[in-house]
Amino acid sequence: MIIPINDRYRIASDPRQWMIQEPRTRNGETEWESRYYFGTLESAVRELREVMVRTSDAQTLVDALADAKKAITILSQAHTPQLEQVLTVSEEKIEQVRLGR
Repeated sequence: MIIPINDRYRIASDPRQWMIQEPRTRNGETEWESRYYFGTLESAVRELREVMVRTSDAQTLVDALADAKKAITILSQAHTPQLEQVLTVSEEKIEQVRLGR
């Protein structure tokens, strides 16, 4: 699964983990590189929020708090549809297990 966040970040998964990825240009082509690894989607989202604030241009506490609010808004808008897909798939798997499939 790949959850696009913005042009600087996305969250991807494989069967074992969630990853925060950043783009990188190599031989004139952009590819996404995994930078941080997590066991849960929730921990990846929390850390990405922190990364977005830590790498912002904030110079004051007020600026940092505004950037934190902005990061929360970006993340909530980016992952809501994907999270709904995850929940739907989970519900389907639960039903399959319940029915013995």
